[in-house]
Amino acid sequence: MLRACFLRESRELYGLEDGPWIDRATQNWFDDSTNYDRRWRVIDARRPGTGRILDMASGCGTFLLYGLKRGRDVFGVEPEPWKLQYFRRKVELSGYPSSFLSRLIPSVGEHLPFADASFDLVTTFQTLEHVADVSSCLGEMLRVLRPGGILYLRAPDYNCFFEPHYRLPFLPQMHRPLAERYLRRMGKPLAGLRMLNWTTERGIIKWLGAQPSSLQIERNRYFFIEQRRREVEASLPLLLRRLGTARLLNEMHQLKRRFGAWVKAGRQERVIDLWIAKVLCP
Repeated sequence: MLRACFLRESRELYGLEDGPWIDRATQNWFDDSTNYDRRWRVIDARRPGTGRILDMASGCGTFLLYGLKRGRDVFGVEPEPWKLQYFRRKVELSGYPSSFLSRLIPSVGEHLPFADASFDLVTTFQTLEHVADVSSCLGEMLRVLRPGGILYLRAPDYNCFFEPHYRLPFLPQMHRPLAERYLRRMGKPLAGLRMLNWTTERGIIKWLGAQPSSLQIERNRYFFIEQRRREVEASLPLLLRRLGTARLLNEMHQLKRRFGAWVKAGRQERVIDLWIAKVLCP
């Protein structure tokens, strides 16, 4: 069921045909034991022991089930009927506790069915580019977040030269009529384009900065860069630490990564990956 639905959706929306990538994506969505998108790794590294968690647009429930099987207090919302049906069948056929069924709720991000300040962490992964109203979804996620809580947000950044759903080179935030002509020329359907928002890191940070809530916004990669620097420094002799060798090695590593990203430009998506803290009122 999962593979057939995923393939049908990919063909109808983006004109993608069967292939190894379908198998990989299906396996990732099916396997709720591997934390394939590494979200739980980031959460546990940055906010260990986080209490109540909400996943906005849970898809087939992979992230949700991974957390529930490990005793985490996690809920999800999802609007797609076939994904909700798949989740129910998986819970039943896998012998998971029936209480798991109530953890995935049919709803949309623009109208989250929870009270204000209900969650310690809200996550949304590769979703904002598809919603009907990005601002409404962001506002709702902040509304249900407790003071001191975290919004962990990841989505495509369309300030790049690649569109990850059509898997094609694309101009940054391409003008819609031009994008339609381009996709027609490539023999692709327009249904997917009509469901895409040109999300950008700059645009999301600008919107967040205009909100009445006091927010602290970080890029996740900076946390892990600093974590790696500390690990390298701890492994070096005292003399090399005093000479700043750890920082130099880390800067060389980052330069290598940036060079690799430049080489891949035009054939790799750019990603928004933000860790947003809702600051406690003084």
